[in-house]
Amino acid sequence: MKESAIRDYDDIEIRRENYRRDQEALLRHKDRFVAVACPACAADASSLFYRRDGFEFRECAGCGTVYVSPRPSEALLAEHYRTSISERYWSEVVYPRSEEGRMRHLVEPRVKAILSLCDRFGTGERGLAVDVGAGPGTFAAVLREQGGFGRVVAVEPSPVNAAFCRKKGLEVVEAPLDEVRGLSDADLVVSIECLEHVFDPAASVRAVCGLLRPGGLFVLTVPNIRGFDLLLLRDRSDNTTAPDHLNYFHPESLGRLLERLGLEVLSLSTPGKLDVELVRSKVLEGLFRVDDQPFLKRLLVDDYETLGPSFQEWLAANGLSSHLFAVARKPLLRP
Repeated sequence: MKESAIRDYDDIEIRRENYRRDQEALLRHKDRFVAVACPACAADASSLFYRRDGFEFRECAGCGTVYVSPRPSEALLAEHYRTSISERYWSEVVYPRSEEGRMRHLVEPRVKAILSLCDRFGTGERGLAVDVGAGPGTFAAVLREQGGFGRVVAVEPSPVNAAFCRKKGLEVVEAPLDEVRGLSDADLVVSIECLEHVFDPAASVRAVCGLLRPGGLFVLTVPNIRGFDLLLLRDRSDNTTAPDHLNYFHPESLGRLLERLGLEVLSLSTPGKLDVELVRSKVLEGLFRVDDQPFLKRLLVDDYETLGPSFQEWLAANGLSSHLFAVARKPLLRP
């Protein structure tokens, strides 16, 4: 899969300007930023990972998770998402324009993979499925059509995205995850690229546990900070920016978080497809130099068409892609 199949960069300067304006608006309220402990293991000790755009990224001394601290308070972050120019532009322009490509190349294969996991790990009857942070509802709509669940609910706090979900005929709970009430005994909860955005990932996982029935599955994806493109590009990556991304796990630290909150981790994998292409793009833009790195120069420039695809497959197979896919289960009640 090529990045162009799911992303359109014709308006990249508009998006960057929108994001810059959002950042400036938040940074005017730095007095409302708060220091936090590691989102994975709750340790306080950390060291500076890098600074970017006025935000400080720290690496946990205990487990290696990278996270923004100090960060906007929970209330300030909620205000940001309600008023964000960038979020509205993505919801109203970017997602609708790229939805067809995303559905074909990302969503439908992902739904197929998750249904296979349901069969593999035995969710039993497919009663209730919940999509947490449903965005415009593309995933939830495909899951409803193809998943065989009796009920599919989209949980989405953004009014703009919730409206898109309703246009697709979805049942919607328009609220933050920790404010959801009256929803329980889910056979499946899915969270696609959400945990990296939230103020308190542990609170979000606890809320998911409250939605699941004993034996129910929790499937989630997040960036892997130890994946190829994030490891190499660091603060030059388009995916290491705040306030959009606050929490960067890796397979071991995400597993630690899930287990700490009482879930049984069934699978941790990195089935990414774009790491090599993303690094190559930065090389071609002149933002990442490989002239003095013969291996990377050959991989990303000289023999990219020959070596790139097979190297990407190797990254994915060995836990080294920056796309992290996890499956966990709420333990069965003991008699």
